[in-house]
Amino acid sequence: MNNNQFSQNAISHKELHDFLIKAKKDISSINTSENNQIKENQEFKDLIKEWTETSRKILLIMNREQKVLTENRNPKSLMAFGAMGAHINMALQALKATESDQ
Repeated sequence: MNNNQFSQNAISHKELHDFLIKAKKDISSINTSENNQIKENQEFKDLIKEWTETSRKILLIMNREQKVLTENRNPKSLMAFGAMGAHINMALQALKATESDQ
């Protein structure tokens, strides 16, 4: 066979592409991918639930024990303490807003 002749078994790029489009998808890989995604989503939901509960507990303690936690602190520490509470509250509100979309 010289350089200008093709094998009798040769297939063109277009024919190969058409076969690829018509080919059935491998169901086992799709199911595995879907199962992994479901598992990851559940893990994420579980983490969010734990984080929400922990964040609410922290805010309760911060509010209940504020005088004890802020006593004898310098101004920067007090500002940081307040900012932490504000950010936890904002994060909980953001989470609540995302849940309303679902």
